[in-house]
Amino acid sequence: MFCRICKIIAVSLILSFSSQALVFAKVLKADFYVSPTGKDSNPGTVQKPFATLSRARDAVRVLKNTKPGSDISVLIQGGTYYLKDTVVFGLEDSGNNNQTIKYAAYPGEEPVFSSGVKITNWKKLKKYPEALPEKAHGKLWVADVPPCFLACTLLSAVADSKGGSAGTGAKARTGGRFFTLYDSEQRLPRARSQGFTPTPFSTSVEQDRTLETMRDRTTFRFPEGALKNWSNLEDVEILVIPIPWMINILPLGSVDEETGVATLAVQTSYRLGQAREWTESMWVENVIDFLDEPGEWVLNTREKKIYLWPVGDAPGDSIVAPCLKELVRVEGDINPEAPTDIPVRNLTFCGLGFTHGEADRLPENHRGHGLQHDWEMYDRATSLVRLRGAENCTIEECHFFSSGGSAIRLDLYCQKNRIANNLIEHIGNLGILLAGYGPGTKDVNKNNEVYNNHIHHIGEIYWHGHGIMVWQSGNNRIAHNLIHHGPRKAIAVSGVRAYSFNLTDDYHSHSESFETIRWDEVRHVLRGDDWHRFIPFLHSRDNIVEYNEIYRVMGMLGDGAAINVSGAGKGNIVRRNYIHDIYNSHINSSMRTDGWQCGTLFAENIIYNCDCRGMTRKNFNHVENNFIIDVARERTPYVKFGNFPEDTPDYGSRFQRNIFYDPGPEADFYNSPGPSEAVISRPTDCQTDYNLFFSAKDPSCSAQFLQDRQKEGIEQHSISADPLFVDLENGDFRLKPNSPALKLGIKQIDVTKIGLTEDFPERFRKAI
Repeated sequence: MFCRICKIIAVSLILSFSSQALVFAKVLKADFYVSPTGKDSNPGTVQKPFATLSRARDAVRVLKNTKPGSDISVLIQGGTYYLKDTVVFGLEDSGNNNQTIKYAAYPGEEPVFSSGVKITNWKKLKKYPEALPEKAHGKLWVADVPPCFLACTLLSAVADSKGGSAGTGAKARTGGRFFTLYDSEQRLPRARSQGFTPTPFSTSVEQDRTLETMRDRTTFRFPEGALKNWSNLEDVEILVIPIPWMINILPLGSVDEETGVATLAVQTSYRLGQAREWTESMWVENVIDFLDEPGEWVLNTREKKIYLWPVGDAPGDSIVAPCLKELVRVEGDINPEAPTDIPVRNLTFCGLGFTHGEADRLPENHRGHGLQHDWEMYDRATSLVRLRGAENCTIEECHFFSSGGSAIRLDLYCQKNRIANNLIEHIGNLGILLAGYGPGTKDVNKNNEVYNNHIHHIGEIYWHGHGIMVWQSGNNRIAHNLIHHGPRKAIAVSGVRAYSFNLTDDYHSHSESFETIRWDEVRHVLRGDDWHRFIPFLHSRDNIVEYNEIYRVMGMLGDGAAINVSGAGKGNIVRRNYIHDIYNSHINSSMRTDGWQCGTLFAENIIYNCDCRGMTRKNFNHVENNFIIDVARERTPYVKFGNFPEDTPDYGSRFQRNIFYDPGPEADFYNSPGPSEAVISRPTDCQTDYNLFFSAKDPSCSAQFLQDRQKEGIEQHSISADPLFVDLENGDFRLKPNSPALKLGIKQIDVTKIGLTEDFPERFRKAI
């Protein structure tokens, strides 16, 4: 018995040593190493590693010319690497020919890159500002603004004044002040007032849409006591919902307490006061008057002080403020005036962590530079990692977390890149953005893959932040992503809507994406009102959005849908996605084709347990083989055939082989407007047939609905019957062999094949 135990122990030790030897052998294959305890004067070996990513990059530049045919790898040990400047990879960092250059985590470890600057030397506040709420007395601590923020103020201000885009590392700086503060991985909230509703100077929606005055975008009336002429007014920011589908965060310019009139230093994206259904659409931030809860803080740049009510008894040693908006950028030779660009090729980033990036702010000249409704800015440094001119590059198994801006951007020329198996969580704006050039002949953002990413709790600062946004980018595959807990859309495929091309419409001129349009290439089509003329210049075409699971999104703002296609090109396919558990009465639907959209196919999707309608379809788009179950509890239609007067009719759209299942006694499965109603998209204009309808508690209701539609000349082969799901209560939406739906030609949809695959990293699964 003893000998047998000894043998088992011996074999175990041998296997253990063999395993370690294999790992060590793997490690020895790396060309360079980086460690938080290394030195950049070292040779970069495993025994004497470099200290920084930029030093390893420079070493690779030298080495790759001596190894033109061999892959090169850099292993980065676990720990936190604090960046003071954006690390930029240029053309000289490309892999030669088929050579791959890989920057990866040391096996079993997670290196994290942060732009956080530690806030130290906290002192308890003894003399209280007059306006400080009484409940905060004895709770506040104060510290000096770190010198690095004061030193970069002038440099960043000069860079930002030049406007929008990519630029240098200086443009990726915060501008001498910071808008977010973190205690380790936890973002601390800025002091915020109670919400109030501004009173616009325009008196009606009609005037909002026709008056072109600066006053409507910058000046508003406020309730008595809501604002003051604070001594550090330049630090005060206003959060405003100017329109139901987005939020602005803008500096306050002036306050007249006597007249109750205030002005903003930067224009809103839309005229104030159009979000009329919101009882509160404006808040004040970063004022000590409202610092009344643990965790809240305020920055006063005149005093060069930070005030904090810590969560515990005293501030810890992990409180940091970010000094960069962009941590890593891959940038090729980008020339907007040339027919093409030269991309950086064959870089891979694997297993790395990125955190503590700063939230962006709208520049003064932002109008016309926004992506659709200013959900992000065109060609601007706003994400932790940015590819700007990249081909065949990979970001995989990386962790993006606790940051004020977006996580990943693929800007302008980006082709054949892969964003896969990443965890993106607690992000201030977008998760992943693919954004090409504005409308024109330069179609160079395409053929990318966004695969198997877990994206959750995005849009925590900018409530319009989507999980994945595709703008002027085509032939991409967006697949097997899990997206949840977001204030806005999970996936948006969009372009530039027709009104931005209209030079004669003063309301829309220079709004939305107007400035992104390549006018020299499109001006010859600017005649008449036929928006189909612009479709060849809209490059968000032929995208495939499939096998994504989405829930608990669209939680904050209004309008929109979990998956939304709007103003994009033709040929987009949205199929085999599972959308469930969405609760917001302000939103439009779970899936939607919005204005100026055609040639889209929604097929084999499951929409389940949502209090909004299942789908809105406008124009020439197809809806086939979808299961829409238990939605629209406010007695709105399961499917809305939308009205968009600017669009052209959609005769011939396919609306077939869908299952509509309502657990209640009755349901309005889709609207059927009368001939006098101003609705262009009508069921009678479509090929509407072979659908199945069922009202579970009272089947006669679905039977009557179907009978009424058949009198209109549609749904001639459709039926009212129980579809016989295998186990609806437990989320098994497969159809039993004897299901009447199968006889209609409706295909099975297996939800177990949707969402994250088994390839998703085990170390990230705890976040699911």
